[in-house]
Amino acid sequence: MSQERTTSDIPKIYEPKAVEAHWNKTWQENGSYDATVNPNRKPYTIVIPPPNVTSVLHIGHALNNTIQDILTRFYRKKGYEMLYLPGTDHAGIATQAVVEKNLKKEENLTRYDLGREKFVERVWAWKEKNGNAIIHQLKEMGCSCDWKRERFTRDEAYSHAVLEVFIRLYEKGDIYKGHRIVNWDPAAATALSDEEVIHKEVQGKLYHIRYKLKDSDDFISVATTRPETLLGDTGVAIAPDDEEKAHLIGKTVIIPLVNREVKIFSDEHVDKDFGSGFVKATPAHDPNDFDMGKRNDLSQILMLDKDGKILPVCLLVKGDEETPELPNPDFLAGLDRFEARKKIIVELKKIGQIEKIEDYTHSVGHSERTDVPIEPYLSSQWFVRMKDLAAPALKAVVDGTVKLHPGDRWYKTYIHWMENIHDWCISRQLWWGHRIPIYYCNDTGRMVAKHTREEAIEALGTENIRQDEDVMDTWFSSWLWPFATLGWPEKTEDLAYFYPTQTLVTAPEILFFWVARMIISGYEFMGEAPFKDVYLHGTVRDNQGRKMSKSLGNGIDPLNIVEIYSADALRSTLMMLSSEGQDINLAESDFEIGRNFSNKIWNSYRFLGMNLDDISDDYQAYSDNFEVADKWILSRLDRTIQSVTGSLEAFHMSDAFKAIYHFFWDDFCDWYLELIKARLYDDVDPAGRKTAQTVATYVLKQCMHMLHPVIPFITEEIWQRLKNDDEDDLVKAAWPEAIGQIDQDAETEMAFVQAVITGIRTARGEMNIPPAARANLLYRTTENKISGMLEAHSTYIQSLARIDSIVAITDQSDLQSAAAVVVNGAELFIPLAGLIDVELEKKRLDKEIGRLEKQVTGLEKKLSNDSFLAKAPAEVVAKDKQKLHDFAEKLGKLKQNLDRL
Repeated sequence: MSQERTTSDIPKIYEPKAVEAHWNKTWQENGSYDATVNPNRKPYTIVIPPPNVTSVLHIGHALNNTIQDILTRFYRKKGYEMLYLPGTDHAGIATQAVVEKNLKKEENLTRYDLGREKFVERVWAWKEKNGNAIIHQLKEMGCSCDWKRERFTRDEAYSHAVLEVFIRLYEKGDIYKGHRIVNWDPAAATALSDEEVIHKEVQGKLYHIRYKLKDSDDFISVATTRPETLLGDTGVAIAPDDEEKAHLIGKTVIIPLVNREVKIFSDEHVDKDFGSGFVKATPAHDPNDFDMGKRNDLSQILMLDKDGKILPVCLLVKGDEETPELPNPDFLAGLDRFEARKKIIVELKKIGQIEKIEDYTHSVGHSERTDVPIEPYLSSQWFVRMKDLAAPALKAVVDGTVKLHPGDRWYKTYIHWMENIHDWCISRQLWWGHRIPIYYCNDTGRMVAKHTREEAIEALGTENIRQDEDVMDTWFSSWLWPFATLGWPEKTEDLAYFYPTQTLVTAPEILFFWVARMIISGYEFMGEAPFKDVYLHGTVRDNQGRKMSKSLGNGIDPLNIVEIYSADALRSTLMMLSSEGQDINLAESDFEIGRNFSNKIWNSYRFLGMNLDDISDDYQAYSDNFEVADKWILSRLDRTIQSVTGSLEAFHMSDAFKAIYHFFWDDFCDWYLELIKARLYDDVDPAGRKTAQTVATYVLKQCMHMLHPVIPFITEEIWQRLKNDDEDDLVKAAWPEAIGQIDQDAETEMAFVQAVITGIRTARGEMNIPPAARANLLYRTTENKISGMLEAHSTYIQSLARIDSIVAITDQSDLQSAAAVVVNGAELFIPLAGLIDVELEKKRLDKEIGRLEKQVTGLEKKLSNDSFLAKAPAEVVAKDKQKLHDFAEKLGKLKQNLDRL
């Protein structure tokens, strides 16, 4: 089928802003992204990893969402009922911290000045502003989400699901309240999850402190980086295999400053070769010591309050009760932990109980939000028992029910985490989040888990109740994302049809904290895994390989890239520079790659469009007129369809894009369009012209299909100008299939023709032959097949290599002053007489050779100088070595060219 169309409406310059705005609006108005329950189609579901509403999206989000949208557009075109579900995350501590900071900066207020209800209203306002900005960004980047299904982890229905999960697990006995060591942020006054702790190398001190043995003048020496915690020591441990110290087991030592008497015991945690071999045990302020304390029945004593200050009196923790123990020295009470550290060292020196102090580099956990060192802290928190819950999720990855991509990199990490899983602390001392649905009777202390206060009053039989003040960890809501977004706990049509989802695309740093937990919750509440495949992409870094951050000022705003270069350029550049699971080093100027490719696509379409009689892709009607170039490009197209399709199905998105990129740019534009120009311009042979037009149109349309998942806007724009009346918009048009038109003979012949043309072009450039000058070509070969190909495809060679005649020779008589090329054993010669002034060219080459020889000699001398190599920066040495290599290579070619003359 064909259309009549003039070429006057093809703009010379491609304007992405207008095109992208038009198609963004059109696709959404047409419902092109909408997904519905359709029994006649197989569903394919991708749920977006919900971005935090703390701030707008960064370039890492752009990579993540580009990959998701590539899969979405691919499977939509493959005929699936495609749901790409968008949404945002309330991000408890992160969002609260940002709003508190803003409140302090702009109004000099704290959340306590506002009160809980008013403060939460402020956070909702922040969410509306940033949440809307995030959705706008996603749309501008071309994400083809079903926008009417947008969810938020604190919307009413989702919140109901979160509370329902808590209540079910509580009633099952999998949620409990207990004292455990948590990551405590003294600045934010809340517990943190492990992923909210950033470990930094710190130049600190290792303090060797003398502990006096009771009823003796002898001391033992313990080493610690946190001497202030000795106020909470309840034991000293040695290794079970430390025979030298075994006689001390059961002996009593006196903790300095508080004079607490504690026992020496043995425990497997201790390494006898580290430090003195004695380890102080502070079970309320160290996770390893907590475990040692459990094994050896040690007391748990708190010496700090929740603001990180020294308590006036230590607190003995038993069960849920905290009772006063020994008083701390008056000069320490109320001091910040770091100020107390200094004073303790001064005091220990005074009483002769500091043995030595050493410089010590170690890793210290810092709060991701406040950047203060976290304090391991024994605190009453809510926990989820994880070991039994995690078992199905462990098995799912082991047996391949859930596949990780790239699996070879992350499989062992996942297994290690899941086999060593700990109970999950889910309570946070915040105001922004899902409040824990536990209600206490103020009279009896009895508690129940209920959705509402009214339900709790009925269950407890009194109105004298209070709700737990804490909120749940953000991950406790987001671990339900794949099914809570589809209506769970209600048995909705959407849930039955779109769950389980197919693919999750995310970053590896949340493989355990989010991905594993989603698999756990999927099995617990839905009876099956929430997805089949997990694609873990790399991190986007700056061009120096540094992680992007506000402090470094090296971040890239994706919307700024869309504004300057276009959304298509943003997406295609990220795909061109990425490889499966690897980090990307990126500079803003790199997005010229994507812009240049869009311009190449447009210019190629424009060239073809201006040389079409009408728009038809019915190339098979002209198959009797096919030349080898037509057979070749159709064969290469079939291979590319196979390659791109296979790569996308195997989650090799970058490989898929590079395959179609190189086919389009190298095979179609640089070769096929050049090879058919003679036919396109030929008014004498209408059948040949029509053959070239239809084949080129068909191939261009197939390229638009394959490029569409990565660069949707320009491909839809061109498709609309080429599509037949009965064809759908490109966003929904069926994905192309290889149709068995691979022609190995045509590919072999064209490979030879390309090698000949490339060889001649290279020789012409090296011999300085003017580009416009037409040359003659002589060849010598003993193979009839090669002679036949040279003669059969002489028009291609003459056109693209600017050759007048192609003549076979059998002797050397005509080969003086000729440039030579060897292709597949055939010798090709370009006589230079009349093309260049041979004597003048010899002089030019002599001069250039002399200049390069001096450069090479100088660099060789420089790089053999040991002093230079020792003092010069590595990048300078590397640059000089590359220069030497390049100069030497060029020098060799120039000498070869001089020999030819």
